[in-house]
Amino acid sequence: MCLLSSCQGTGAGGLPATDARDPLATIVAATLTAVSYETQVIEATPIQDPPGTPNAPASQLSLDDFKDKQFVAENAGYSVYLINRTSGTDDAPTGELLVVNKSTTQVTKMNGQFTVIIGGGTIVFDDGTGKYILLSIGTYTTRKAIVLSLANQKQAVKDLCISDGQHGDHLFWDDHILINNCDKFKNRPWGAGEAPSVVAISLATGSMTEIAKSDLTHQFEVERIDGNTLWYIETSVENEGDWINAKKLKTEELSYDLSPLSSGH
Repeated sequence: MCLLSSCQGTGAGGLPATDARDPLATIVAATLTAVSYETQVIEATPIQDPPGTPNAPASQLSLDDFKDKQFVAENAGYSVYLINRTSGTDDAPTGELLVVNKSTTQVTKMNGQFTVIIGGGTIVFDDGTGKYILLSIGTYTTRKAIVLSLANQKQAVKDLCISDGQHGDHLFWDDHILINNCDKFKNRPWGAGEAPSVVAISLATGSMTEIAKSDLTHQFEVERIDGNTLWYIETSVENEGDWINAKKLKTEELSYDLSPLSSGH
């Protein structure tokens, strides 16, 4: 299990902190500048490498083997590079990815093509167990998330759309990722009307479990995981038009037992 605070990359364009005492300020600060981000599903389908591209097992690869590599982003444990660019722009190139474990120097070449943003638009997270890497890609609080399986050397599930919250936008747990999704409602007085729900996605099967669904008067965000218990925040109002008034917003900490989702069940 890995909480966002223990896996988040540094120096990659983190978002400003908000005042936990003012729920409306938190929501508005996290979404006011956001624009609608339509998730583009990119299947991690194998492609043929250009001649001369090293293709040895991960344990035998070296970063020096790849002369055309371009640095993308890093966190405390991992660095990510783009190689074999095939399309895109200088700021948002498309190509293959290398993931480097900083502790062991092991280089993992991911199968498939991926579009990233260079220069701060990609943030690296890891699950704390060496199994998964999450790339959070975008320039607003609603972003695309790509989860990579290091063991399988490919994208674990289809692209996800995640929304930032006071406590982050995702948590890893037992081959699952729990996220604030990108649900929207027109009665929200900010950005594109972001009103996230909380969902869990199995990184082994891609199946999705809805934990808390937003509506006209409710929205949710992940907070933390203790053992097999997810703690998340519900923000609500009594009437649909009350979101504009901070005094009418109510917040409550709720819990959800994740045990039934475990791969061992």
